[in-house]
Amino acid sequence: MNLKLVFRIYFGFGALFGVMMLFAPEDIMESYGIALTDEAALMMQFMMIAYTSLLIVTWMLPAWLGDDLSKAGTAYMVIALLPVAMNIFHVVTGALPTSTSQIVETLIWIVFAGLFYFYSKKTA
Repeated sequence: MNLKLVFRIYFGFGALFGVMMLFAPEDIMESYGIALTDEAALMMQFMMIAYTSLLIVTWMLPAWLGDDLSKAGTAYMVIALLPVAMNIFHVVTGALPTSTSQIVETLIWIVFAGLFYFYSKKTA
């Protein structure tokens, strides 16, 4: 495995989550203990635009940076940890109940953060 492959896999997981949000938003929200309202569905559409933008950048970074891809690794480590911090904050404050979906998602992001760190240091 190398850093370029980590970026591609990260893109793949992001695309999978995006497709799930597009075609099964109610199921996604329910798995986190949230009811899907019309307002939340509208907000999800706007969030998907931002998320899709990040995915496009994620896909293109290996081509844009080439041998300098490790420079983006640390930033993507932080990006991968942002949802972890948010999930922990929401559970600790009681805004969301702990759910299996949340735990699995958190573990996936932690693994990606570790991969970005490890492979960006390995190629630096």
